[in-house]
Amino acid sequence: MQSSEKFTFRKHASIGAAAAEEDAKFLADCFVDNGDLEPLVDCADRRRLILGRTGAGKSALIKKLADETNAIIINPETLSFNYLTNSTILQFFLEAGVKLDLFFKLLWRHVFTVELLRRRYDLRTKTEAKSFLDRIKSLLLHDPHKERAIKYLLKWGDQFWEDTEYRIKEITRKMEDELTASVHGKISIVELGVGSASKLSAEEKVEVVQRGKSVINSIQMRELTDVLIFLNEDVFSDEKQKFYICIDRLDENWVDEGFRYLLIRSLIETIRDFLQVRNIKIVAALRTDLIERVFRFTRDSGFQEEKYRSLYLPLRWTKDQLLEMLDKRVNSLVRQTYTKKPVGFFDIVPKKIETNQDGADYLIARTLMRPRDLIEFFNNIVEHAAGKAVLTREIVFQGEGVYSKNRLRSLQDEWISDFPSLIECSALLKKRPCSFRLSSIPRDQVEEFCLSHSIRSQGQDKQDLLSTQARAVVDKVIPWEVFVRSMVHIFYITGLLGLKTEAFESYQWSHEGPSTIVADTIGMETSAMIHPMFYRVLGIRPGTKDGCD
Repeated sequence: MQSSEKFTFRKHASIGAAAAEEDAKFLADCFVDNGDLEPLVDCADRRRLILGRTGAGKSALIKKLADETNAIIINPETLSFNYLTNSTILQFFLEAGVKLDLFFKLLWRHVFTVELLRRRYDLRTKTEAKSFLDRIKSLLLHDPHKERAIKYLLKWGDQFWEDTEYRIKEITRKMEDELTASVHGKISIVELGVGSASKLSAEEKVEVVQRGKSVINSIQMRELTDVLIFLNEDVFSDEKQKFYICIDRLDENWVDEGFRYLLIRSLIETIRDFLQVRNIKIVAALRTDLIERVFRFTRDSGFQEEKYRSLYLPLRWTKDQLLEMLDKRVNSLVRQTYTKKPVGFFDIVPKKIETNQDGADYLIARTLMRPRDLIEFFNNIVEHAAGKAVLTREIVFQGEGVYSKNRLRSLQDEWISDFPSLIECSALLKKRPCSFRLSSIPRDQVEEFCLSHSIRSQGQDKQDLLSTQARAVVDKVIPWEVFVRSMVHIFYITGLLGLKTEAFESYQWSHEGPSTIVADTIGMETSAMIHPMFYRVLGIRPGTKDGCD
């Protein structure tokens, strides 16, 4: 013990907030670079998509990049993409089968180009925009690429000083007018709107798709490609001046879900297009499950995910890096509130919590190797430490009870789009051994659960795989084992369980890397291990086994 006798924890002490946007003080003082910042700063490095689960540190990394570079922050909520959602004309053509991908790419390219030019030339007013346009007119050389690019800029240049929201609306209105004109007098529908496409005859639908495709394909992507060449060679050619665009919070409700996946897919394509501009880097943060969902719902016949993998920067944390982050935050809390003498995590945590686990290992084992988990766990512990100078085993256990319940609720929030029945199905794990074979789950317990779950979920709009299969078990369409294998696979994907499908293997956890276990490889002899994070909320006794190797 060093100087921990000099202070006691006060009520509501905290080592920071779970969300990076609410954690400015601690984030500024206690940022731990786990090696991911350098490739993001390097414009020559292809990695531009920060991938990680909720709480892995994506927003913190974006904020650090923005603080240390000449970065433009784009919040999707400010782009007024909901204008697209509310467009009955776009909805009509989308429902008819017209792909709007090219139009969405146009929007992203245009937004990025204008934002970069505004930053590069400090264009804040209409007068400054006009002055800029006058300057680039002198660049109209005999190079046809640059001529087309500059003409495009001249066409839209008087709007440079306007908000991005205004520009998106203007481009969308122009597209709506062209799409409407393309079918005017050609189909019997008087008003183009949501649901109108279903009233078209087969011949009319073919006509609408052909005419809509013709309008979309005439989009000035060639001019925008020329703009990228112009930006690279004439505007952002100085190797000493790097410009960045940072996009975060794409997993929030910034646009209707029906458009969100298409817009994110187009964003990824646009980020890839901007690779050709050497001194510009567009960086976006995406949840791992979100990018998987985007590709699942927007996949077309020619889709190849490997084309995008070079853009990925998956966030990974080691035990030492997480403990360094925790130690810095504890020291910062003590210095801010109690004493100027250094007091770190290891000065106040119990040397032993379980027989074979010291305090640090105990806390780390109850995380999915994410900073947010560790911050939340420690804050829950400190809530029970008011008036104390050190954290006893009893205090840790008290905090863990609250933490475990909160983490299960957070897991449901994280995966609710795909698995709304997750938290309800987790009841089948309650009071089980911490490791068990699937065959040890009683059949009558599963069938009883399927019946009660089917009754509760009857009439719900969204039925996930587990709800559908529970109903199928009740109706004797599928055997109960099929439901168990599907449920366990989902528990593996979300992090509730680790699995080993062969006796000679070690347990695999989805948070340790890409999901390698597929549903078809899971059998009733597969061994499962409940993650220690959820022991308390599920009533699991550590060290208990049921038929496992």
